[in-house]
Amino acid sequence: MKDLFSRMRIAGKLMTVAGLAIALLLLLGFTAVVVETGSVVGTLSDQSAVAQADAEGNRVSTDIATFEATARSMASALGKMHAAGMRDRGAALLVLKTDLLESKVALGSWTMIQPNQWDGADAGKGGLPGSSGEGHFTPYWVKSNGVLTQMPNNEAGAYEKPYFRAAFESGKGAIVDPYAYDVDGKTILMTSITDPVRSGDKVIGVVGVDMELGSLSERLSALKPFGTGRVMLLSSSATWVANPDPAQLGKPYEGAGLDEVKAALASGETRVLNDLDIGGVPTRRVIRPIALQGLNTTWGLVLDVPEATISAPARSMAWQLVIGGLVIVAAVLASLFYAAGSIIGKPIAGLSRAVDRLAKGDHCAIPELDRQDEIGTMARAADVFRQAAEDRAEADHRSAEEQRIVTSAVGAGLDALTRGDLTAEISAPFPAGYAALKENFNAALGELRRMIGAVTNSAVGIRTGSEEIAQASEDLARRTESNAASLEETSAALVQIDHRLKASATAASQTVRRADEALSTVAGGRTVAGEAVQAMDRVSLSAKGIDQVIEGVDKIAFQTRVLAMNAAVEAGRAGDAGRGFAVVADLVSALAMRAEEEAKRARDQLTVTQTDIVTAVDAVQRVDAAFETISGGVGEVHTLLGQMAEDNQAQSSAISQITVAVSTMDQSTQQNAAMVEETSAAARNLTTEAISLNDQAARFDTGGGRSPARYTAAA
Repeated sequence: MKDLFSRMRIAGKLMTVAGLAIALLLLLGFTAVVVETGSVVGTLSDQSAVAQADAEGNRVSTDIATFEATARSMASALGKMHAAGMRDRGAALLVLKTDLLESKVALGSWTMIQPNQWDGADAGKGGLPGSSGEGHFTPYWVKSNGVLTQMPNNEAGAYEKPYFRAAFESGKGAIVDPYAYDVDGKTILMTSITDPVRSGDKVIGVVGVDMELGSLSERLSALKPFGTGRVMLLSSSATWVANPDPAQLGKPYEGAGLDEVKAALASGETRVLNDLDIGGVPTRRVIRPIALQGLNTTWGLVLDVPEATISAPARSMAWQLVIGGLVIVAAVLASLFYAAGSIIGKPIAGLSRAVDRLAKGDHCAIPELDRQDEIGTMARAADVFRQAAEDRAEADHRSAEEQRIVTSAVGAGLDALTRGDLTAEISAPFPAGYAALKENFNAALGELRRMIGAVTNSAVGIRTGSEEIAQASEDLARRTESNAASLEETSAALVQIDHRLKASATAASQTVRRADEALSTVAGGRTVAGEAVQAMDRVSLSAKGIDQVIEGVDKIAFQTRVLAMNAAVEAGRAGDAGRGFAVVADLVSALAMRAEEEAKRARDQLTVTQTDIVTAVDAVQRVDAAFETISGGVGEVHTLLGQMAEDNQAQSSAISQITVAVSTMDQSTQQNAAMVEETSAAARNLTTEAISLNDQAARFDTGGGRSPARYTAAA
């Protein structure tokens, strides 16, 4: 691009620069206008969208407020009936039915009274109108095809469901998240608006009104803000209440902007999301919270408008500005083209042709010398160049002849120097301006002649010395390598000794730990043996107590047998009246005899047990003595092994220090060997270089005969 601009004529350059400057200014102006226009249009669009959202939000709020008023009316009527003592369930059913009939938008009405809180007599009323199977008062009126049907709420755990707990626990009106429900064989989306039933200051239940959301969704889906937008509705939990896509109804909000949506519902502030990709279309989304007064919740109206719809006015204005700017630039460039061609282009073209001819060596007149502007100045400067060129041509002719003489003589001298002849000095006369060149050339040739002679003599001495250094270095390298090998073998042997000593020290340490564990085990065994002896002593004492108990049982059995005998005697005296008592006496006597026998057997078994206990105590005492002997022996072994481990560790430490020292000596010796090898190699290289230097110097003739013959033998 730079080369193309440099090849352009001045008129073209002026037009290019001016056109770019004007285009840049117009572009900056257009950009500012478009940006400002887009900002204004975006602001107005956001304000318009918020206004439309407010209008629809107020309508939705009004619809829901109607249901909330119905629920509040029913809850108030039931509460007043209960507070006035009117506890008839049939009358309460009529209240719910009447309010449902009067409402044109409600699908159903229901109430749930806490168990035994309506009339205090739920038991026995199961299956009655408005009563569940347990007798709880939970009537539910459903409107289907204009016909009212009453049924009780028998859902398991109904009192724990959100549609009951929300209003009951808060004591305020509430709205349930949208849910699907089957009505007349068709699944519809609906919600329930609930209100607490108060009897005096106590909440005894909840009243609800069911609201169908399909018509609301259809009404909002039919709206088209800005012609291409759409309107949707979210519940307080960000669940879709109204959406053009039926599959989204009742499902949670997903996708981009979820955090902003939740923040808007939580704070009640309007949020605007820009450049959302919805179905591949950049879209601006406005979330306008709707505060449902009396229900303690906030729903959100969602309004989507494609960004292309909002930016269409700004794009239209931008195109108009671009077209107008292009027309302006074209007009300005045409004017500049005419002015630059007539005022600048033609005079400069004539001047350029004259200068081009001068550059080629032609003689010509310079035009435009009488002009008083910049072009006239350039023409007069070109005329000066013309005169100078003519003077320079004459001087160049004289200088060319002198240069021919000088270059011929210098060329002959350089040719002789190339052949190695350092005696060929310049003797031909030079012009005055080149006399110094002749003197300098001859002086340099003389210095070079002396330097080559000195180099030749030095090369001989360097070769002799380098050969001696190389031989000495090779001898030293061989001796150093031998020492390094011996040190390496010594280091390896010391390392093996160190490893074996460390292994011995480790084994001794492990044996010491095992001895400690054995001592601990023996100590534990002695403790257990002592505890066993104490336990045997306690068992012996217990056996003595058991013997006393058995003796007491024996005495009781004997006395019982005596009493049974006396009873038998008395029964005999009583005759037939004491016959039954005699039978009992015989049984008691037999039982007493059996008790004596069992007591004898227990005493015999106890005697055997005491004998075994004495034997066990003696065995445990012998085991304790053996443990004591083992403990003493293991302690002595522990002491000896500890001393062995300390000695091994000390020897290992000493060997490690020796190994480190030998390793250091080995490394130093190897480094010395490497340095000697490098020195020997350097000496051999120096010999080779000295021979090469001598050969090169022999090529020159210094005037005292040719230089010494070249060396041909290798170092």
